Amino acid sequence: MSFEKFNDSSFKKLLQNLGSLNSSYTSIFSKISEQTSGIEESFTGKAILFSHSKLLENLSGKSRLFSHSSELLENLSGKSRLFSHSSELLENLSGKSRLRPVEEYEFAQDKLYTNLNKQISTWQKLVQPSLEIFKTSRELKEIALASRVWDKSFTEVTRQIQELNLFSKNPALVQNLLKPSRVYTDFVEKTYQRLEQSTSEKVYRALETSLHLAEDQLLTTTETLINIITVPADDELAFCEIDLLLPIVQQDELITIVESCEEEDEGSLILLSPAAQACAEVKRIWDLILQCNEVMQTKEQKEMFKPTTKLLDACTNLPWIIPQDKRSFGDFIDYFYFTFYEAAGKDNLRFLTKHGGVLDEKVDCDFIWCIKHLRNKWLRHDADHGKETDIKKSWKDLSDKFKWLGLNHIPIKEEHFRKLHRSLLKEAESFLEKILEKLIP
Repeated sequence: MSFEKFNDSSFKKLLQNLGSLNSSYTSIFSKISEQTSGIEESFTGKAILFSHSKLLENLSGKSRLFSHSSELLENLSGKSRLFSHSSELLENLSGKSRLRPVEEYEFAQDKLYTNLNKQISTWQKLVQPSLEIFKTSRELKEIALASRVWDKSFTEVTRQIQELNLFSKNPALVQNLLKPSRVYTDFVEKTYQRLEQSTSEKVYRALETSLHLAEDQLLTTTETLINIITVPADDELAFCEIDLLLPIVQQDELITIVESCEEEDEGSLILLSPAAQACAEVKRIWDLILQCNEVMQTKEQKEMFKPTTKLLDACTNLPWIIPQDKRSFGDFIDYFYFTFYEAAGKDNLRFLTKHGGVLDEKVDCDFIWCIKHLRNKWLRHDADHGKETDIKKSWKDLSDKFKWLGLNHIPIKEEHFRKLHRSLLKEAESFLEKILEKLIP
């Protein structure tokens, strides 16, 4: 499909759908304008849940509850804005050696806008029935907040994509960067179906809490991505479909929790969800990665963890991965490997003293060698390779790595993979804290 044909068909339909959604935003806001104080009180009560300070400010005032819907439409409204780099795109696509085929670009382009249209249609289905059928104040506020959170996240990420001209440079990466918004949209749709069918107040409360938690996580991961996103240092094509199960897993955990205890406070419930705590741990890890890079840059040195295509993928996906089995645990390890090994220099790891860093490879880097061994000797390659003595050593080393992470046997059940996941997140945090301590004595 040519650029012009695309712009005149799928893109035009997308804009029409956005315009319809924008009208729905205006109507639903009119319905709840008299209840704004109630919404503000609800947000204030969730202060412990929403950890980043800007959320309450951005979402509580009625004058700006849906202020970004028109901006979202504007951001996507013309090829001169979203595709202002079209001449550069055509020039890039005409190259022979280092550039991607036109077909690959068009496939990524078509898939991206198919996904965008699907999201917009979903939000229309969620918002419009609330205008046509009387909804309780409770339901109306939840729909308003959920749609506004999606709008805010989507607008901020697409704005950065525009500024960096990433669509022409790596359209498949753009799909990955917007994947959390797709996961969130699907989750909200399914959760509202469960809310309508729920006959238990306890389950209803757990479902509401899972929505609020997912809202916070989407905005938090968006904030992290905005802080790190740039044009990748490499030219790899990112195109990997993996399952991002965080919202579903933590929702099931919350339902189990409320059915077995009398706890009603959302903040306390969330602290009892292992998946929610894992996501919070990933947020701390990315904060530390950013701090390490900033310290290096203030020393006028290269970033310790270079923003490659795979690192940006990892930043987008890691918070949403909850390993259930060997396959999904392999996805998690891949992203840790891309982040802590490949993005740090691979064969010339920048955090090692022999390459100008601050860590001793024999004393300080058990975490790194653990990731590398799990990936290269078990998850992505066969340990039964080489001489018999080498094979025995590989399996012995693998056993030692499991024990180091708190597991006395090879993982088989979901609980085993979840345990390894939690242990590695803790080790990653400790590893980064060690780097910072030595960078800033």
